[in-house]
Amino acid sequence: MILIADSGSTKCSWALCDEKGALLKECKTIGFNPYFIQNDSIIHHLEKSELNNYKDEVKFVFFYGAGCSSEQANKIIEHPFTKFFKNAEVNINHDLDAACFALYDNKPNITCILGTGSNSCFYDGKNIIENAPSLGFIVGDEASGNYFGKQALKLYFNNVMSDKLKEKFEAKYETDIAIVNKRIYNDSRPNVFLAEYFPFISETKEYPIIQDLIKEGLDEFINLHIKCFSNYKEVEINFIGSVSYFLSEEINESAKRHNFRVGKILKNPIKKLINFHFEKIINNPQKQSSYSDN
Repeated sequence: MILIADSGSTKCSWALCDEKGALLKECKTIGFNPYFIQNDSIIHHLEKSELNNYKDEVKFVFFYGAGCSSEQANKIIEHPFTKFFKNAEVNINHDLDAACFALYDNKPNITCILGTGSNSCFYDGKNIIENAPSLGFIVGDEASGNYFGKQALKLYFNNVMSDKLKEKFEAKYETDIAIVNKRIYNDSRPNVFLAEYFPFISETKEYPIIQDLIKEGLDEFINLHIKCFSNYKEVEINFIGSVSYFLSEEINESAKRHNFRVGKILKNPIKKLINFHFEKIINNPQKQSSYSDN
């Protein structure tokens, strides 16, 4: 069996396939970001997942994860995976790789991730070129789920929301300042906690103050992470991730204002990743070898 995974910081989508590429099972776990999770926790979440029933039958694991952008970070994921999937060859790669492979359509493009975090790169079909590393939820992650979560909290606690908007916020979201501060400063996954507030943004888009917030967040991302590529007006700009999906209309409006072309907007790449692996890697021994060496 072959196991393919796409992991953000919040959740990970897993696809279990047979050796011919047929999808046998899909399941989800929490996201495994090496900056926010430890070895024992990874093993624990794998053992309580449906994957525990198939772990000995898996021969290849292709894992793409947020934060998996260096050898040191990748080892944090690789070590427990190798222990858990003891009969498998384990490959750990960046979630940008997965985004590029899933969205590539035989022409160079700029690929953007807007999920719990955010990132971008240029992909020509062979090389992935990042303009700058992701700075994470404290310094970077513009227009991501955790970015918009922070903005929502600022609006609420600084009493900028209208009474009606406050009511909507209080009906569904944590507003105890002591709990909020504890979750941000003491919990192991503060970026995921902040991203839990993003649905409020996508559900209240009819309010001008929220419209302005979304516009400003997308503008910041575009100016920093799309316009940094000199050819951004010449190639399509693809987007992937839950924030991209729920703000697709606003992304298209921003594209008109900034004069660039939107290509695809995809919520989850897992099914396209299955096609990529069986067309390019699993059924091509030479590619499989070079992939494993990277």
